[in-house]
Amino acid sequence: MLTLDILICTIDDGIQRVSSMLLSPIEGVTYVVSMQYTDERFLHQIPQALRLRTDVILTFQSGRGLSRNRNNAFNASVADIILITDDDVRLARESIDCIRRVYAENTRTDIALFRLTDFDGHFFKHYPKRSMPYAEAVQEGYYVASWEMTMRGSVIKYGLQFNEKFGLGSHFLSCGEEDVFLKDAQDQRMNIRFFPITIGTTNAETTGTKFLTDVKVQRSKGATFAYCFGLSSALWRMTKEALHYFIYKGKNPFPLWWNMWKGTQYVRKWKK
Repeated sequence: MLTLDILICTIDDGIQRVSSMLLSPIEGVTYVVSMQYTDERFLHQIPQALRLRTDVILTFQSGRGLSRNRNNAFNASVADIILITDDDVRLARESIDCIRRVYAENTRTDIALFRLTDFDGHFFKHYPKRSMPYAEAVQEGYYVASWEMTMRGSVIKYGLQFNEKFGLGSHFLSCGEEDVFLKDAQDQRMNIRFFPITIGTTNAETTGTKFLTDVKVQRSKGATFAYCFGLSSALWRMTKEALHYFIYKGKNPFPLWWNMWKGTQYVRKWKK
């Protein structure tokens, strides 16, 4: 039987929500809870119910940065399969069985991507209708979120981690870490595949949905384009993105494009 670690990343008082996520104990399933804290007083808010669970591993990290937090959880994981979640994701026992079955039946798959719905049971973005390689899914308009991602434990044993310059809580950017992670996995010739199987529910609002109002998200978009596709392709994608919001939302495209450009330059400074 394949063992599975469910990685839950949280910060400060978010730890109080984690207990409600946990299913009844399942053989071979462990919860790795990585808690970041900005003040030691939050360490006293860990629910006793969480401490008493023998299938829960608690690990701690001072400061903030979601990619840092995920990498900290990686370091505590030893299972055959890893499932990434946040403290507002809800899973079902059947989800665990489905994930294990997918990996048992697809022995060459290193990273498997799945679907989630909002809490009303609706898909909040486009998902392909059939199983396909990740690269093909992207061509169909799919974009990844971290809580759709699972992987074999061997992926992190070979050194693949989230780039800590990307993601919520990072210095200059605030998202894009999932795309960058999968780009790094592709560069290492890992087999990444999307499966049209729903494994849970979550809050439909993500950092990326704040593109029009958050400069860091705009910079992240440009940085992600540059990292994943190179500067020439990034320029075309940035222009297309800015014009989309001008045509369909009536937004001034120039500030959007300029902030995305700043993101590309940020990447060029350190990715050479």
